[in-house]
Amino acid sequence: MFMGLTAAMLFAVSVHAGCGDCGGCASGDGCVAEASSACGGSGCGGASAISGGSASYGAGGGCAPQVTYQTQTVMRSQYVTETRMVPTTSYQRQTQTRMKNVTKQVARVETRQQTYTVNVPQTQTRTETYDVQVAVPYTEEEAYTVQVPVTTQVEQSYQVSVPYTEDVEQSYQVTVPYTENVEQSYQVTVPYTETQTQSYTVNVPYTEQVEQTYTVQVPVQKSRTETYQVSVPYTEQVEQSYTVQVPVTSTQTQTYQVSVPYTETLTQSYSVQVPYTETQTQTYTVNVPYTESVEQSYNVTVPYTEQVAQSYTVNVPYTEQVAQNYTVRVPVQETKTAYRTVSKCVPVTTMQTVTKDLGSYQCQAVAAAPAPAASGCGCATSSCGSPCGGCGGCESSCGCAAPAPACAPVVSYRKVYVPNVVTEQVPTTSYQRTTEKVPYSYNVTTYTCQTQTRMVPVTKCRTETRQRMVNVTKHRTETRTRTVQVQKCRQEQRTRDYTVTKYRTETKTREVPVTKTRLETRTREVPVTTMTTETKTRMVPVTKTRLETRTREVPYTEMTTEQRSRTVSVQKCRQEQRTRDYTVTKYRTETKTKSVPVTRTRVETKTRTVPVTKTRVETRSRMVPQTTMTSEQRTRTVNKTRMETQQRSREVSYTVNVPETRTRNYSVTVYDTVNEQVPETYSVCVPVQSMKAVQVRVCKQVPTTVQVPVYSAPAAVSYESAPSYQSAPAVQSYEAAPVMQGAPVMQTGAGCTTCGG
Repeated sequence: MFMGLTAAMLFAVSVHAGCGDCGGCASGDGCVAEASSACGGSGCGGASAISGGSASYGAGGGCAPQVTYQTQTVMRSQYVTETRMVPTTSYQRQTQTRMKNVTKQVARVETRQQTYTVNVPQTQTRTETYDVQVAVPYTEEEAYTVQVPVTTQVEQSYQVSVPYTEDVEQSYQVTVPYTENVEQSYQVTVPYTETQTQSYTVNVPYTEQVEQTYTVQVPVQKSRTETYQVSVPYTEQVEQSYTVQVPVTSTQTQTYQVSVPYTETLTQSYSVQVPYTETQTQTYTVNVPYTESVEQSYNVTVPYTEQVAQSYTVNVPYTEQVAQNYTVRVPVQETKTAYRTVSKCVPVTTMQTVTKDLGSYQCQAVAAAPAPAASGCGCATSSCGSPCGGCGGCESSCGCAAPAPACAPVVSYRKVYVPNVVTEQVPTTSYQRTTEKVPYSYNVTTYTCQTQTRMVPVTKCRTETRQRMVNVTKHRTETRTRTVQVQKCRQEQRTRDYTVTKYRTETKTREVPVTKTRLETRTREVPVTTMTTETKTRMVPVTKTRLETRTREVPYTEMTTEQRSRTVSVQKCRQEQRTRDYTVTKYRTETKTKSVPVTRTRVETKTRTVPVTKTRVETRSRMVPQTTMTSEQRTRTVNKTRMETQQRSREVSYTVNVPETRTRNYSVTVYDTVNEQVPETYSVCVPVQSMKAVQVRVCKQVPTTVQVPVYSAPAAVSYESAPSYQSAPAVQSYEAAPVMQGAPVMQTGAGCTTCGG
């Protein structure tokens, strides 16, 4: 069995390989009649060609199976639309009447009695003790220190800035105006005329000419003389006195008092309201809700639409050509001359008296007391040193005196400043600002008005009355009924316990800390700064202005009103469509050039000699009064006050609530339940059976004739010799293979199932 299965598998593999090597089924063109050496070597044999639409085996029994076609009837699915009668249930609304039990509440009033508690306030009095702080005055001797000023003269050195004048060469820039002619391009709007054709509506019967008056504002150029003021600045040197505060600081001892706090404990009585609780019973009324169904009638507004004829007015536009006058402003260049004020600085030389001190230092001889003879010191002796040095000759600036035979009086020299005050006239140059008027020219553009005429299309409207149908929504009122749930209440008597809080008064004591103060005297060192005033002077340049009145011409435009008239054509009656040619004025922009004078400026550099005032510092001395403060001890009587605690009593009124029981009558509304039979109308939907035609789409099986290929094994091969050949899918009988319904027809060369292609 094993050997037979192996032989069948080897045969199947060889058959499959032979087909592939021959290129028959795998290549799609069948095995050729003349077998190649390769195909013959593979064991295919002489395979015959499959030509046309049928295949047959060759004499050698080739590898390709034989294909035949059979005609079979196959059932295919197809949708068909059919009409079927289907039972339908519809509902019709019917009105029926039934009796309904209605429960009503009938109200009646009952009088009941209620007991309640009221807190009645009562006023009571009690005696209360309290402490009062009382001020007690007393006097006390107090020592204090007074600062007494003492003035002395002290020599003080100070520095003074002495002014002197130098001439400095200074360069400055001046803006010089000049005029240039510049070519300027500008655009001008030039009108031109075009003729166009327009369709318009003409009212045929008659035309009326209407005279119409309108107002035009015409501009008129005028000028007026205007006076204005200019502030011209100038500078003055003003002598100014100013005061300098020089601070002087000293220390002063000061006595002051400090309130030192201390605490004492006092016993205080106070009243406390102690609460306690009581339970009381209260009767109250509760409204218990319940629901009733009540038949209610209501009105409903039902809308409906009606067609109503409506008249309306339409404004139909039409166009007319109307002559219009307009004003054009034409620019005109004018050259005018004006004056501007120019400020200049003119040097002015004046003589100023100056006092100078041309003194110098000179040596003066001073005789000293003669030295004792026992010292043996004389100018001639060698113990005095050199003759010049021993004589004390002012640092060798003068000669020695004649040598004395004995110890002569010693002469000493010192430098002494000898003043020499000289007054002289010194030239001083100052600059004064002067103004002058300089003429200059400038260009002014003025405009002249020209009146021109143009045709302007004017759109007007005439009124026409037309009619249209309008949908108008109206409403009518219908009465309907509905069942409404009504919420009602009935009263029930209930009881509850509640707690009442009351208060009783108790007297207690407590220890209260009381803060008091006592006065202590202390001292401290306080720095005291005093200011001494010194007055100095300085020259301050002050800039002032003076007003100058000038005039100028100011152009302005006024509008004058002119009354003009024009004729307007009014057309009526029927309308006709006509065409007409009308002139349209359009504008194009042209560029032109003109020469415009432009005023420009250039900067020129010039030089001038400017006197500059400088200062040098000189040291001088002066006697200055200096004030110092000395301390003196003095005494004085001071009035003081101390606080003392005193105990007092007072009557205090307080209110206590006393409970009191009272009764009162109140009215209660009680509802009794009453049952009634009430007819009720209701709507019922009744089902009605009927048959209805329905279009149904049904899927049905339709017979169809198709060509089915049938494959058979080669005649030279016995498939029954293989034991398990029937179980192999590749070599089973093709005639026994099931035919697929609806499968496509396999053509020649489409491949075979045994090749795997």
